[in-house]
Amino acid sequence: MIFKEAVALGSKPTVKPAATLRERKQVKPRSKRKIREAWTGFMYALPALALLLLFRYWPLVFGMWISLWKWGYVPERFIGLDNYVRIFTEDLIVSDSGAGLELGAVAQAFMVTIFYAIGTIPLTLLLAFIVAYVLFHITKGKTLLRVLFFLPYITSHVAAAIVFKWIFHPSVGLANWGVRSMGGTPQQWLTDPDPILIKLITTLGGQWPAAIPTVLAGPTWALAVIILFSIWSSLGFQIIVFLSGMTQIPHDLTEAARIDGARTWNVIRHVTLPLLSPTWFLLTIVSVIGAFESFNAFYVFSGGEGGPLGSTMSLPLYIFRSFYVYGQIGYASAVSMVLFVLLLGLTWLQLRYGEKKVHYMH
Repeated sequence: MIFKEAVALGSKPTVKPAATLRERKQVKPRSKRKIREAWTGFMYALPALALLLLFRYWPLVFGMWISLWKWGYVPERFIGLDNYVRIFTEDLIVSDSGAGLELGAVAQAFMVTIFYAIGTIPLTLLLAFIVAYVLFHITKGKTLLRVLFFLPYITSHVAAAIVFKWIFHPSVGLANWGVRSMGGTPQQWLTDPDPILIKLITTLGGQWPAAIPTVLAGPTWALAVIILFSIWSSLGFQIIVFLSGMTQIPHDLTEAARIDGARTWNVIRHVTLPLLSPTWFLLTIVSVIGAFESFNAFYVFSGGEGGPLGSTMSLPLYIFRSFYVYGQIGYASAVSMVLFVLLLGLTWLQLRYGEKKVHYMH
C-alpha cells in the first residue's frame, strides 16, 4: 500500500544494491576475526606480561608500600611519611654545634654518586666515540679489535673488580710498582681518606677551608679507581653502539663532504656528529641511569663498607647497608623511592630538553 502510494506520487522507492547488502553481511565475520586475532596475540604476550608485572612493577608498588612502614625484618607499624621526613630533615643536612652545618648520610652518598657520574659518563662517551671511529675506518684486524674491546663488558664485574683491587694494592700492586719505578711516592689507593683536590692543594702549600665539607673536595683515590674500573668495563658496550650508529650514516654524505674538500675534523663535526646524535642521546640516558644504579664496583672495592670515611658510599650501597646490615627495610625502601624519583626526573629532563638537539635521518 505504501509502495503504491509512493509510485502514485511520483517518488521512487529506495532499493539497496546487492553489493551493499553483501558488505553488511561481511562486517560481522570480519569484526569477529579481528577480535579473535587480538585475543590470540594477547595470549601469546601474556607470559611475558605476567613476568614483567611480577618482577618489575609489583616490586615497585610493594617497595612504595614498605616505605610507609617502620619495617625491620618484620613489619612493625604504619608510620606514613615519617621515613621520608627523616631523609629530608635528618639525613640531608646535619647541624653540629661545633662544626656548623654538615652533609648528612644521604647527602654524602648523593655527592659520591654525583662525582662518580661526572667522572664516568663524559670520559666513557668520548673514549668510546674515538675508539669506535677508529675501528670503523680501519680495514685490517677490525673484528679482532672489536672483540678485544668488548670482552671487558661481558667479563664478570665482580671478578674483574677483584683483579683491579689487587692491581691497586698498596704493597704488592702493579700501580705502586709503576709509581716506584718512575721515582714517585707510593699511594694508599683504596684507604687514603683525603680527596684528591685536598691533596693537591696541600702539596702546593695551601689549605682546604674548614667551613666547606671535605666531601665537596672531589673524589678520593678509592673513588678514582672505581671510576677507572667503570670506564674500562663499560667502554666496550658503548663502542658497539657507536659502531652500529655509524653504519647507519649514508656513505654518500661523507664522500661528498670529502670531495668538496672537507678535512677529517670537519666531516666529523658537520656530518658524523649530527647524524650520530640519536646514538649520543640514547647512550647518555643509559649512562646516567647506570651511574646512579652502580653497585657492584662500590661493594667489591670497599668491602661493602663504603670506606674510607664514606668516600665510596654511593646511594645504592647506602640503600643496601640500610636494608641488609642495619635491618631498616622501611627506611631503605624510602631512600630507594627517592632515588627512583630522582632518576625519573633526570630522564624526563633529558627527554624534554636533549631531544631537541637530536637530528633523525628520514
